[in-house]
Amino acid sequence: MTESGGLGMRVGRMEAFSDGVFAIVITLLILDVKVPTSAGGHLGRALAEQWPQYAAYLISFFVVGIIWLNHHAVVQLLERTDHTLQVLNLLLLLPVTVLPWPTAVLAEYLRDGTEHDQRVAVLLYGITNIAMAVTFNVLWRYIYRHPELHRPEVTREALAVRNRRFNLGPYIYVVTAVIGLFSTWAFLAITFGLALLYLLPTPDVRGAAPEPQP
Repeated sequence: MTESGGLGMRVGRMEAFSDGVFAIVITLLILDVKVPTSAGGHLGRALAEQWPQYAAYLISFFVVGIIWLNHHAVVQLLERTDHTLQVLNLLLLLPVTVLPWPTAVLAEYLRDGTEHDQRVAVLLYGITNIAMAVTFNVLWRYIYRHPELHRPEVTREALAVRNRRFNLGPYIYVVTAVIGLFSTWAFLAITFGLALLYLLPTPDVRGAAPEPQP
């Protein structure tokens, strides 16, 4: 691939760096699932009582996973990068790297926290989700509006398919965070459902960019 005016980096290098960040974040998530201590012969019960940690980990794992999948989908449209795109990509990675923290907070207060504490934990997690959705969409809109960065085979139809899919994200996560202020369980169910929904492949149309050949 080509460089952008001597100032850009290769698309593959940007994607490799991003992939490394996603991988580290997913690894950090499991480190917050602690081994029970002093089970006193009731290890099975102690493990079962840690269900908030499992739930928070599972949701966050899929949240990072969908960002990684959709990031890959948009990067595959690029022939080259420029400085602004690289900065926007870094801004996306900022809330992604923050995610293990609200995940740990949510796991800690989900079972034993007061109703107020649970709402704060849900709000913190929801704000992080919103930040990821917004920064991803800012990145996407920049890519969408700069055809000079696209691979030659990318068509407006291919971009439109992705645009319709991605534009809903920030609004959905805002609504989900608001719902979480009233019901922690509804928040968890909707967040998990959204993760499963966005795991579905981005619909493609004829003319969309194929995978690059080695």
